[in-house]
Amino acid sequence: MTSRLLHQVVPAIVGVLLSIFSNLALAEARFDIAEVKVKLIDKVYYLNARIDYELSDKVLEVMHRGVPIVVVLDIEFQRSRKFIWDAGIAQLVQRYQLEYHALTRQYLVTNLNSGSQHSFPTLEVALTLLGTVVDLPVLDKQLLDKDGQYVGSMRASVDVGALPTPLRLRAYFSADWHLSSEWYSWILPN
Repeated sequence: MTSRLLHQVVPAIVGVLLSIFSNLALAEARFDIAEVKVKLIDKVYYLNARIDYELSDKVLEVMHRGVPIVVVLDIEFQRSRKFIWDAGIAQLVQRYQLEYHALTRQYLVTNLNSGSQHSFPTLEVALTLLGTVVDLPVLDKQLLDKDGQYVGSMRASVDVGALPTPLRLRAYFSADWHLSSEWYSWILPN
């Protein structure tokens, strides 16, 4: 009797797990860091990057109903070491808010770190600006040892925690809201 029950339950559990993972894999939305370049000017490293954003239908629907979406760029720097784990040197979090204003039919991108705002007539243009990082100061060279090798990493994601409370709980359990790029890494030039 137990063996028979086990043969019925295991395929059902496997089916549910496959369904969950296939829904996560089939999400058409994605964030992709296409390019990162870092340059040193007057002992400060500046970051230039291009990020491709594709929002899920659910995120677009919520945004068009007036809920702002917060996109976060996590940037980290570590010193590479041979025999023990890498040492963290610096972290930077750059936050942007994307919202739609129905009255003006404009998309507004706000840099939440600096407060600068830009409005755009189409979502494509707004996402292009959001995905273009130009000369962002990220690290002071004085924090680095002369003989060390350093690695920078960056990831882009939607901040589900910034959503209004009633929407936040549903978003945590929905694949439509788990929008994040892979970590993109590069070696810091001397």
